[in-house]
Amino acid sequence: MQVRSIIREYYGNNASYFAYNYAQNIYNIPEVRTAIESFADIFSTIPIYRERVRKDGSIEYFDDTVLTMKPNPLQNATQFWKEVITRLMLENNVFIEPIFDRQTGALKYLYVLPTRFFEFSLINDGTAVVQFYDKNKNPQEKYNLDDLIYLNRFSALTGGKKNDLGLYETVVQALMQQAVNVASPKKVRALMQSKSGAVGNLKAKDRSGEMQTLKANFAENVDGVAYVDSHWDITPINWQENDVNRELMKLVVNTVYNYFGNPEKIINGTANELEIAQFITNKINPLARQIEREFTSKLFTAREIGVGNRIELDTFALQVKTTAALTTMFNVALRAGVLNIDEAREYIGQPPLPDGLGQMYRVTADTIDIRKVNEYQAAQKGVADKSAPDNGAKEDKESGTESDNVQAGA
Repeated sequence: MQVRSIIREYYGNNASYFAYNYAQNIYNIPEVRTAIESFADIFSTIPIYRERVRKDGSIEYFDDTVLTMKPNPLQNATQFWKEVITRLMLENNVFIEPIFDRQTGALKYLYVLPTRFFEFSLINDGTAVVQFYDKNKNPQEKYNLDDLIYLNRFSALTGGKKNDLGLYETVVQALMQQAVNVASPKKVRALMQSKSGAVGNLKAKDRSGEMQTLKANFAENVDGVAYVDSHWDITPINWQENDVNRELMKLVVNTVYNYFGNPEKIINGTANELEIAQFITNKINPLARQIEREFTSKLFTAREIGVGNRIELDTFALQVKTTAALTTMFNVALRAGVLNIDEAREYIGQPPLPDGLGQMYRVTADTIDIRKVNEYQAAQKGVADKSAPDNGAKEDKESGTESDNVQAGA
């Protein structure tokens, strides 16, 4: 059966229109753009793995160029994941259509779909479907939600259909306009007043003539000095007292940053290790877990999931960044057998050791497998018994020798 594709029907099988739509994400507020871009940049660096967890707990990793290299002909993996997160932040909802190879069944492409207008419904057998609408709100065909990867930003179903910053957006734009007005070169910078006794109440023609003379003098100034006739007093105007309310601007901007889940210190690169860990735990991890579960459930069959196939996002790689943190982790992880040398070298951007020398896991001798404790203790006790002098046996031997001597004498 021919697989129906939203890309074909929604975009009219026109890849150029998809490219146009992909490039049309416009952010009107610079602070919003900064918050979203920063979050998307961080998220796009998370390593992604397609793996299979065996029954013994070991993990087998598989190469997946669609997820990690080239999701579709128009985007590499970084561009794709940045668009996914950007759309999610802007629209609160993201639909991704996976395209599978008809012959092999392997994942071939991933496309992010426009989600400006849509709604969910259930049909009689309990199947969830989604209805898309075009830009004129004309309904398109309905699609089985099991065929699409769906991510949402808020806990409510559909995650809220639009972001509305409301008052915050108004305040940010007003403060930005105020900053533009303060910096405007057309503002009055000084007052020219005639000195006492000088001729006042100039006619319009005379005022115009005076201003033209002043303008000419400023245009021909030497090293910043301009000539003004002696019968004028010049009173400069200091606009600093009417400058932008910086505290209010900072408060509103931080509110916008927090709304998009990206604290100011993370954006500015001033967060300490604890603040970075909290950001990863509270903001990155929940979204990563949602992506893991949704991609796993939509890219694998129930049988494949049953034998341990899954998608993993390694957010731990974002947390350990400083040299001190890496040193502490290596001191513990290498000695406890959590990491081998090659895995530790990968954290600091170094290649594996040659000839497989870094593949062995090592542990310190002061620890032991809990399943071997009884055997270990019994062995230790046996060694101790053999090494200790057997005083009782010695006494028995001496006693027996004395008895034998008595009997012999008798």
